[in-house]
Amino acid sequence: MIIQRALLLSIAALTLTACSQNTPHAPTRLETNPLGFHGSVLASDGMTEQARELNAHANAIVRASTLKGAMVGAAVGCGLSVLTASNAGKCVTSAAVGAAGGAVIGNIAGKRDVKRRVTLASPNALVRNLRKANDNLAAIQTSLPDLLAAQDAELNRLSLSVAAGQISKAEHDKRVNAIREDRAKLAEALLTTSQNSKKAARNLRAAAQAGHHGLDWHIGATDQLARDALSSRSSITLL
Repeated sequence: MIIQRALLLSIAALTLTACSQNTPHAPTRLETNPLGFHGSVLASDGMTEQARELNAHANAIVRASTLKGAMVGAAVGCGLSVLTASNAGKCVTSAAVGAAGGAVIGNIAGKRDVKRRVTLASPNALVRNLRKANDNLAAIQTSLPDLLAAQDAELNRLSLSVAAGQISKAEHDKRVNAIREDRAKLAEALLTTSQNSKKAARNLRAAAQAGHHGLDWHIGATDQLARDALSSRSSITLL
């Protein structure tokens, strides 16, 4: 009986000793980064590249939406009426010199060139770049809300931290300026895409007026791209 009691006391003592030892402590994210700053609240990780590609495709859409022999946008009021010599002068005064010149040169070549001149510069490139631009914009639209939310959260943390004396005013301003510049670049890219898409849509409408058929889908797609890009731009609050 005495032996059993001694054994139980020994076991109890060992248990208490084990419990009293400190458990290894794994530092939390808040402890390793007291301010809780996110390491990636800028678009440079991938969205900037998406925006750059979006702009490139929008520029390509504008180029592909021109007519061979004349820029559609400048000659929008002329259509094919320039083929009549009496209307050539009127067209030249209302259109850009280079575009009107291309149209007049086409007039000199004769009506047999009408079909050639109302052919889009690159219809395949137009469709291809429209689809790629839509893919780029869809990727941006998917990521943009989370990015803006993360930036807003960090802006709030920065304000609290500088007020509490945890970071310097210089550090605060540096981080805020980085976010400001980041948003400005994204906003500019989206606005440029919208403007270029609108220009391409005008070009396509002029091409349709000039006798090019089958452009309803292309016009609708460029108009939609312009609206969607502008909508994404409007979601960005500049600082």
